[in-house]
Amino acid sequence: MDRALKTQRWLRAVMGSLALLAIFFSATGVVVREGEAVIVTRFGHPLRTATEAGLHWKLPYPIDEANRLDMRRRVYETGLTEMLTRDKKNVIARTFVIWRIGDPLAYTQSIGVAGSAEQKLDGLLTNAAIGTLGGHDLSALVSTNPQDLQVDQIEAELLASTQEAAATSYGVTIEQVRIERLALPEDNVIAVFEQMKAERRQFAAKFTAEGELEASKIRSEAELAAAQIRAKGAEEEARIRGESAAQVARTYADAHRVNPDLYRFTRSLESLGKIMNPSTSLILRTDAEPFTLFQSQSAR
Repeated sequence: MDRALKTQRWLRAVMGSLALLAIFFSATGVVVREGEAVIVTRFGHPLRTATEAGLHWKLPYPIDEANRLDMRRRVYETGLTEMLTRDKKNVIARTFVIWRIGDPLAYTQSIGVAGSAEQKLDGLLTNAAIGTLGGHDLSALVSTNPQDLQVDQIEAELLASTQEAAATSYGVTIEQVRIERLALPEDNVIAVFEQMKAERRQFAAKFTAEGELEASKIRSEAELAAAQIRAKGAEEEARIRGESAAQVARTYADAHRVNPDLYRFTRSLESLGKIMNPSTSLILRTDAEPFTLFQSQSAR
């Protein structure tokens, strides 16, 4: 009986000790999870920041209090805002931002644990967008010419104009700013279409002029090549004719040396062939060359 009573007392002591340890741990221990930070405040004033995952300690409530903050990246979309470009064109733009808490203590002091940083970011982004787009023409946002587009540069300017202010004023780190949507008021749609048509006409005129210049160049080169070929052909023709005439002359000379009478007879026939044809009627003397060939042998 005494042993059973002692056992019960021992169990009660152990259970009480464990309960006290659990109460002490829950009052003084703080478990920081991955992707979050804990701000420890003492009597409402920030004391320290725990950002590394693991077990941390504090004094029991109400002396110290642990406030958890989500340190993961977040995406926020601004509302549609009408803005004026440098060339006095109205545009309706919506941006989105990727942000996270960079300085938990500054974030808590400026916005609060339960405060909404996105309301602060909305005003900051809207003002930055109005100022940035006001320094660019509409063609930097909407153009059929890729060389005119400057969307990447505009987004870089938006990031630069908001990043430092968000970090200094709110303890927020802005990682990216992008233009999500761009629209035009109805009054500007017609003007933009006319501008796009004018740009297309300029491109068409440019390509036509370049094509005509290239065609003229090709025609000139072809005409030059043809003239060179004709000149070369004429030169070759003259050379061949000269060689042929020289060969004929040599042949005639050889024939005249071998048989002068046959040469004269042949030349006379050639002359007659050139002068007469089937429809020619001639009355000529037969006592002159080459018409002596028409006389009989006895008359001659």
